[in-house]
Amino acid sequence: MKARIFLMGAQNLGSCRRLETELKYVFSDYLTDNGGVSSFYGIKEATADIAKAVTDAHALIFIADYSSFGATKLMLSKAFGFELSCDPSLLQKACETCEKDPEEEDYEFSVTHAFVPSNTRTFVLSDGKFAGFSVANGNQTIILIPYEKDRTSVLLASQVIPYLNATYHVSIDFGKLKELNSQMLLSSLEKNASKIAVAGTNTASFFKDYVGVNEKLSAFINISPIAEKRGSMQPIDYVVNLSITAAELLSCRYGVAMSNAFYTGDSPDSEKIVYLAVTNERETAVREIHSFVGEDISSFLNRCSGDFCAFISDIISNDEVYVEDNAVREKAAEKRYKIAIASVAAVILAVAVFCFSYFYTNNYSITQWANNFIEWIFPAGNPFEGMFDRFVPGEDEEQAQADIDADAAVSDSDASDTQNDD
Repeated sequence: MKARIFLMGAQNLGSCRRLETELKYVFSDYLTDNGGVSSFYGIKEATADIAKAVTDAHALIFIADYSSFGATKLMLSKAFGFELSCDPSLLQKACETCEKDPEEEDYEFSVTHAFVPSNTRTFVLSDGKFAGFSVANGNQTIILIPYEKDRTSVLLASQVIPYLNATYHVSIDFGKLKELNSQMLLSSLEKNASKIAVAGTNTASFFKDYVGVNEKLSAFINISPIAEKRGSMQPIDYVVNLSITAAELLSCRYGVAMSNAFYTGDSPDSEKIVYLAVTNERETAVREIHSFVGEDISSFLNRCSGDFCAFISDIISNDEVYVEDNAVREKAAEKRYKIAIASVAAVILAVAVFCFSYFYTNNYSITQWANNFIEWIFPAGNPFEGMFDRFVPGEDEEQAQADIDADAAVSDSDASDTQNDD
């Protein structure tokens, strides 16, 4: 089997680049040689590539952004000549999920969520939203599923890949993503020369098993032996505290924590939420991951572990950018300071040279200039003249004593002269 995958309308999303990398890795043994996985704005831009894929691929897989999913359905049906009709059960489920009145006519909503070809295999989750499908023509299959972050991964793992394996008797393994995500995490840690401290929650062992496919990671991951009880703390505050405590306890630059799965309803099939936290030297980042109705806990935690690898890698990558940016800013600031100091020094030097040249040429002294300046400022006389004369402590007393001694000497001299006259 040969496959060609088209990503439609999602190429500007950061998560789309990750999905493209994952698809190339999972389908690596089954992609055609002319691109394999490609991104386009829409069907029109992909027309030439689609025409080529029809001649050399058995499976054409279209993954369309949810914002244009209905329009993509209609264009594919027109291009490949199959008819679409509304599936009442799908429409009912979608309306219930979106809290919409099913009696209210909304053609665009119906096309997006409930229009599928007749006698087809549908790819849709329990909420009934964004129903995809497959259309077979001989040994060739056209597949359409939505691009909506986690929904796409769940559909691929649980429905699309099992369908392809059964149809073409191949063994595409979505579980290979463990290898890809673990290697991505290892590369980030090796490049940054850092280790991570993992809070010892119940899911920590699950995460350790997930990345255990890469034995080299064991040298970079330390599991904290303890994890404080949540008590009355909110889940987000709890997971933040766990990551901070793990980093401090194990003296690691990065502390990470994956919470247990919190149920939002009473039923085991109700939505579950797992919180992820990564603490670095500056802050703690938190991400929450929601399950889909009917998604089993093992598949959900596998998905969470893969996202955790990407989350940690993103934080480490951002730290590298932050350090590099700070270094650039410091160098730029240092350069600006040097330029400013040099400019001020140049101005001072220029003024000094000018003054010296002017004074020397005109046989003019600083004292003359100062006197002329004082006269210009205070034409009636300098009011401060004598205020700053040199003063020596005790000088007045010494002068007064000298005057007394001098008067006494004069008195003694006068008295001696009087005695001699007698």
